[in-house]
Amino acid sequence: MGKMAGKSIFLRDTREKLTESFKILKRKIALDVFTKKGVNDKFNDLAIQISKELAELTDKIETRLHDIGGKASEQYKVSRSPTILIDPENYQISYTGAPAGEEMRSFIQSIIMASTDNSSLSKSSKERLAALKEKRHIQVFVTPTCPYCPQQALYAIAAAIEKKDMISAEVVETFENQDLAQKYNVASVPQTMIDGKVTGIGLQSEDKFISELLGFPPEEVAIKKEAKEITEVDVVIIGAGPAGLTAAIYAERGGLKSVVLEKANIGGQVAITPIVENYPGFTRIPGKALMEMIAQHAMKYTSIRQGEEVLEIKLHHPFEVITAKGKYLTKAVILATGAVHRRLDVPGEQRLFGRGVSYCTTCDGYFYKGKKVIMVGGGNSAVAEALHLDSLGVQVTLVHRRDSLRAEARLQESLFNRKIPVLWNSRVKEIMGEKVVTTVKIENIKEETTKEYPVDGVFVSIGYEPSNLLAKKLDIELDENGYIKVDRHQRANIPGIYAAGDITGGVKQIVTAVGEGATAALATFEDISSPYWKT
Repeated sequence: MGKMAGKSIFLRDTREKLTESFKILKRKIALDVFTKKGVNDKFNDLAIQISKELAELTDKIETRLHDIGGKASEQYKVSRSPTILIDPENYQISYTGAPAGEEMRSFIQSIIMASTDNSSLSKSSKERLAALKEKRHIQVFVTPTCPYCPQQALYAIAAAIEKKDMISAEVVETFENQDLAQKYNVASVPQTMIDGKVTGIGLQSEDKFISELLGFPPEEVAIKKEAKEITEVDVVIIGAGPAGLTAAIYAERGGLKSVVLEKANIGGQVAITPIVENYPGFTRIPGKALMEMIAQHAMKYTSIRQGEEVLEIKLHHPFEVITAKGKYLTKAVILATGAVHRRLDVPGEQRLFGRGVSYCTTCDGYFYKGKKVIMVGGGNSAVAEALHLDSLGVQVTLVHRRDSLRAEARLQESLFNRKIPVLWNSRVKEIMGEKVVTTVKIENIKEETTKEYPVDGVFVSIGYEPSNLLAKKLDIELDENGYIKVDRHQRANIPGIYAAGDITGGVKQIVTAVGEGATAALATFEDISSPYWKT
């Protein structure tokens, strides 16, 4: 999507896909667009154009334009420009700011949910929300580049649809509303607020979000009751990164019915990688774009269920994979749960997370344009993200504990050509600040000296730790670093359980994750046809 004077902001194939998606719309709904001349004019134009072009694709959408200060803005208490209300006669759903970039996904889905009067929440979430007796106002702060934001926004909107008389949902575009962002100290997205209080930073599970909304923890009985909804498949793939999506493609092409369960964002770590330069066929491609292509390919074969976290796997035959939304009976399980960013484990890191401490330059880099930050690390990811920050106009300094970098020579060359400063032989000892990051204490290991540096942010990229909670619950054999041990067919030590991608350790490259995903799927097909453990 890109706004061009006199041209559609949607590409032709996108318009065709949207037209097809809108065939499921039931009720005619209105998109009420409120603007004020002289305030965010380019975003006003974008909000109007988006709404008008969507209305051209179906007779189920009507666009109505209003001036802020008029009767309609007084009726709905709209004061910010631009603001889009979705079906305001029936729901309290608003986008404060133009829904550009990543947020277009949640905006489209919001229209579908409103027109069909379907929140798409799990049965247990619906039952829990039915007990809500007090009104709630949810705000989710987002940015156009954040891949985690749309799903969090959709949780808020789904709640507003499910409990329309009690819940209002507002998706706030941070850069168009910087005064609000400053008021609530938004320095990382998505940031969720309920009735003016921060309840979450980052993407939550549906269950966690509903718990925060209600103000009490989820009840086990709700999960168990929900688990009675049963789906039977040949293979459940847990994780929608490059390994999991590739496994799904190969499984389905081999004749196996599959489902991919993903608790967070589709694409995994690759989706938040600014630029990928070592994937065959692409000399340079944004990680998000690469994963969108792989995901679109996978969707032609399988069902990808985003926001569905696996809570338990029971080692029966068939296996039982239990989520908050139901139970899956399957002959095999492929674990492609990936890895998460390793923490520094220094004072101030956890307390100031989302207040200047971040692990995602794609999500949060724009907050620091013209400001000083450090990037901690010395590998490919750290250097690539330092380059990304520099491109955004951020004053970035790389902090590395050794006297040489581990990153590829090409990345190092770019770093030095741009004259990005590097603090060698250095490590972070403490991150300081009362409400936000203001200072970082750095030790020079070689000189045995410590110095405080004034900074606005700390980005961390020092490697990964395996997402092995499910593996531990199953007593799957792990190596000394917590990664799943597999044979050359990606089999774990439990028959019928396979693993692929970063969860198995190794070099942690996209191309190897793809290869492991394919290998795991092929082994699954062979083992279901002729179980090796029975021969």
